[in-house]
Amino acid sequence: MRRNPIRLLPPALLTLSALILPGCLRSAAFIERDPYPSSFTTLAPSNIQIYRQGRSITLTNTTATNFGPSTIWLNKWFSRDIDGLGIGQSLTLSLADFKDQYSDPFKGGGFFATTAPERIVHAELETDAFGDRSLLPLIVVGQREY
Repeated sequence: MRRNPIRLLPPALLTLSALILPGCLRSAAFIERDPYPSSFTTLAPSNIQIYRQGRSITLTNTTATNFGPSTIWLNKWFSRDIDGLGIGQSLTLSLADFKDQYSDPFKGGGFFATTAPERIVHAELETDAFGDRSLLPLIVVGQREY
């Protein structure tokens, strides 16, 4: 007796969908983050410079202050924690690691990007290096269209 290929189609589709569908339904874990701390004291601008290089930024601490664990804020919306920033130290960070309070990433652009990249127009370091928790404005240099 010969099998009818049409009769085999529904079980094959059911098996295939059982294998593929769970992968499609899986989403990234949502981690609620703190919103921008607008109530913190804003200090005078510092000599810490941020230089954007494509989809990453480089920070260089040219001050005479060591900063312990801190948070970097971009455009008063996206943030990323750092372990610290010592005197004369430079850090290179991926813009994809900066998230907003809803876990959405900073749109840094790139070859496969579906939206235009965001510009960095404002950068701050949330720190307690000067006593109370405060915001230290950073200098954004080398900003180009990406």
